[in-house]
Amino acid sequence: MNGESAAISGENPRDGAGEGGLDPARRAAFAQDLLRALTAHCPGSRAKLRGSLARGTADAYSDIDIVWTVPGGRFAPCLAAVRDVLESVAPLESLRTDPDARNSRERRLLFAAFRGLPLFWRVDLEVVSSPPAPGESRPASCGDDWSGPASALANAVAATKAVLRGQPQNAQGLLERGFRRIDAPDGVSGRWFADIRRLAETAARREPGLRPLADRVLRLTDSHRAQLLWRTLPAAVRERVDELVLAGRNIQAVQAMRESGIDPRPELHECAEVLDGRQRELADRLPPPAPRDVGTLAGAVGALSRDPVAVEAVWDGDTRGWIVVLTAVLAEPWESVALAGFRIGAAGTGEAARTGRELAARLGIPFRFASPDEPDEDAPRWWDVRHRSPAPGR
Repeated sequence: MNGESAAISGENPRDGAGEGGLDPARRAAFAQDLLRALTAHCPGSRAKLRGSLARGTADAYSDIDIVWTVPGGRFAPCLAAVRDVLESVAPLESLRTDPDARNSRERRLLFAAFRGLPLFWRVDLEVVSSPPAPGESRPASCGDDWSGPASALANAVAATKAVLRGQPQNAQGLLERGFRRIDAPDGVSGRWFADIRRLAETAARREPGLRPLADRVLRLTDSHRAQLLWRTLPAAVRERVDELVLAGRNIQAVQAMRESGIDPRPELHECAEVLDGRQRELADRLPPPAPRDVGTLAGAVGALSRDPVAVEAVWDGDTRGWIVVLTAVLAEPWESVALAGFRIGAAGTGEAARTGRELAARLGIPFRFASPDEPDEDAPRWWDVRHRSPAPGR
């Protein structure tokens, strides 16, 4: 097993070796390891990719399709050795035979799942005898039976893939067939996260030996929960959410998701995960953050219709956390104009307070930050205490 294959055998579903790591380069390297192992085992055989990987049209979710053509006289021995050959590349989690070709003397179709390799990247291996294997006897089957519950779990993975690809009709068909294969009521609701998990749990109850694989399917849905929720939302809602994200109206975007009409209503933390995903997806279309240096902020103040009487730092927040907003306070009538926002991270409020003090000093007006040590959206504003004499720097 080479270094690349050893890395693939990791078990953490969220690291680079599991369900969360869909690096096409890693998949390509693993596929080449398989091709080399198969051809090395049987001199004179040919192993090649087919399907989307061969055509160059694969996406991150595409599985690995291989055809292994072996001499007729070697067909039975190659089938007998195929499990060991695959195990020499990475530990197998399961190896199953397509029942339609179980007794053929010319071909077998095998489905291999490897530990640590993303479930999306199942290996479909067709072993072809050229010419057909001699003799009347059929070579023995080389994989486990493809049971109804095992097939249902494969459908759960394929349905997840279809949802992530934006193919809801395919996903619904896969789930309906999966439930039929285990004689369970389908009742597909279109709440993809819940539907896929229900199919996986039902399959595990039907065949308890499949519990480890079902648990992997459940971890897969967990790692893609935000994307599954996003695809559950009606198309018009998704379009509106993206409009709000691009306009910087994150709280309204979350509100649109929660009021989308899907049942049950999405939880706030789920919507926040979706929001983070949309911000990453739309990053190249989002306007750059406004400059927050003192010179730029002083220029913005100079463009106001009235001179400010103070610079004030106030608390605000959204689904991602707390923000300190520097504002220019205008009098007669009292008004607060936002100048810049500072999202609070490991550095705390220091940058916001320092910038506010420097801006106020340049403008020759007071600076006030009523609650620098903890968030307080209800802290008294400048005009609430205008008859007092706040200490400088507060």
